[in-house]
Amino acid sequence: MQQLEFDGFQALQALIEASAYQSLAQAVASLTLFSHPDTVAQTGARAIFPIIRNFKRRGEVSELDGRLVGFDDNTSPTEAFSWANGLTRRPRDLQFNHVYSLSSDPACYTNLANLCISPSFLAKLTDTDKEIQALLRYRSFDLYGWHPETEKQPDKPRTYDDLIWADTMHARGNIRQILEAQVQNRDNRTTRIIEQTGWLFEKTRD
Repeated sequence: MQQLEFDGFQALQALIEASAYQSLAQAVASLTLFSHPDTVAQTGARAIFPIIRNFKRRGEVSELDGRLVGFDDNTSPTEAFSWANGLTRRPRDLQFNHVYSLSSDPACYTNLANLCISPSFLAKLTDTDKEIQALLRYRSFDLYGWHPETEKQPDKPRTYDDLIWADTMHARGNIRQILEAQVQNRDNRTTRIIEQTGWLFEKTRD
């Protein structure tokens, strides 16, 4: 029996094109969720925690450009998005994604404007597919008027207005109170880091 050449991306593309979504771009638009603009506005489109990614130094704190920052894995941005949006447990087979993969920028790593969730089977495209990356970056700019200071304003992709985008997460009232309650009621790596560094709302655990 002749061995068939198998390409995972082509297999995914064929499946999606045969589905109601018809294209990978539409599948991502339909199945990717962002925070509500009113929720993000309450943070000033700023990072929730002054934390960056460094797996080997998880839990440590050091000075970066004159400010204390913490080091973590993907836990802290996951918690920022989950706590702000009322997710009490990690959704099954969903992945938290960064719109811009600026994991060493404390202004971006836990910024709600830079975070979204999508089904795990599509999530890899947010890291590898240029078309999908461009769509998600413009989606963030369209929703929040935000882009990293180190990046130019994204151009609108040609197909953007042709896509049907999923509704955002529900708006959350008094996001400061919601996040303060989460911080005060937890003792984990994120809260131990911000006891030393402070955070967006500058209220640390008692």
